[in-house]
Amino acid sequence: MNVLLLRPPAMGENISKVLPLGLLAIGSALKDEGHRVAVLDLRMFAFPEKELRRRLGEFDPGLVGIGLMTVESDAAFALAQTVKSLRPKTQIVFGGPHCAHDPQFILHDRNVDFMVVGEGERTIVELTAAVQSRGELEQVDGLAFRRDGEYVMTGERKPIPNLDALNIDYGLLDVARYFKPECSHEYLPATRRFMPIMTSRGCPYTCIYCHEVFGKTMRYRSPQKVLEEMRYLQTTYGAREFHILDDVFNINMKRAKEILGLVAQSGMNVKISFPNGLRADLIDEELIDKMCAAGVYRLALGIESGSERVQGTLSKRLKIGVVPPVVRRLSQAGISVNGFFMLGFPGETREEMEETIRFACDLDLSTALFSLVIPNPGTKLRTLAVEEGAQSNQDFSDYSINAVNGNASRVEARELIALQKKAYRKFYLSPRRMWKVYRTTPAKSLLAGKFFSFLKLAG
Repeated sequence: MNVLLLRPPAMGENISKVLPLGLLAIGSALKDEGHRVAVLDLRMFAFPEKELRRRLGEFDPGLVGIGLMTVESDAAFALAQTVKSLRPKTQIVFGGPHCAHDPQFILHDRNVDFMVVGEGERTIVELTAAVQSRGELEQVDGLAFRRDGEYVMTGERKPIPNLDALNIDYGLLDVARYFKPECSHEYLPATRRFMPIMTSRGCPYTCIYCHEVFGKTMRYRSPQKVLEEMRYLQTTYGAREFHILDDVFNINMKRAKEILGLVAQSGMNVKISFPNGLRADLIDEELIDKMCAAGVYRLALGIESGSERVQGTLSKRLKIGVVPPVVRRLSQAGISVNGFFMLGFPGETREEMEETIRFACDLDLSTALFSLVIPNPGTKLRTLAVEEGAQSNQDFSDYSINAVNGNASRVEARELIALQKKAYRKFYLSPRRMWKVYRTTPAKSLLAGKFFSFLKLAG
């Protein structure tokens, strides 16, 4: 079967253009089963509908898969409508983080035929086979669909145990198009030839704000396989920098140290960052030494709040007392540290948000991101937010880390935005911080553009 995998066009300034590893993984699994696969990233085109029409005509897909996050759900539904208007008989399947939502909130749209829930490689392969043979859809785990006006949800898809058996065919996209700053997972990349990779899936923690696409069971690629992929990307595409996107790379510290040790011994001379965030309470002196030897120049720490009470509601199990010495030691080692913080949790007071701002400013961070809380569907946070009085509407078009999204905090929306602006001003507008950002940024040419974007956030 011809299968076309789509990423919706960027509808807002907060939608980045990073390499779509998820679609590549899905496409590779289908290709391994003998299907003809094309991946079309509509974020990369100035006139996405024109490109879509062209590819639909040329490729003639029997199945179209659309991967989406909550913040782009409106664009995804519009895309499904366009595909159906051009090719009414083509089956459309949604997948990705937004599909942690209840099926009725996706499948109410008659343009969407199927919804893949959770890890998608095995599900999409089985779904495609069932569509081709008119087989029993109920036998495909991890799937939702409509039948006789009812929503059918099949059994839970078990996590893929052996990640080494999965391969990504990077040739499904023109990788070179992504070698530009706006396509970077890292806010301040060190080079222009960076590539994202994942070395593990899953996270055993129960943070209330997270999707669970990969589940709670940790699964790992072997350290040797990780090194082989890095070598391949360096040799084939000239990659000189890797952004490791694991949910929690350092949960298995022995394995993390082994991977970093292999990179250091390989002589690859690459840069490494961890833009998704690491656990601050799982960093020791040996790990820092191995990071430095392997070329780690920047990492993020998921801190979220400086309030002990708020930390207790997040199920993150992070004792914030461990954060300051870890940040200080990383900074002393020459590693740029970014801190992730959120403002506006359900029940959070102005005083607690001020506590988070003070905590962030007192840390020896290079940069910080102060996001407004997003109660994404399928998360415990959304349930809690609705219980605390936030609106339970299904309009996600304005969801953004810089917009008020279903506010259930103890401050008004206008005050919440003002606190975010205050956080950015207080954190960045000091000579010490400006000098630290300049000193720890390898690609100084990027700073001017980032500074103007910061000024917009600081208001």
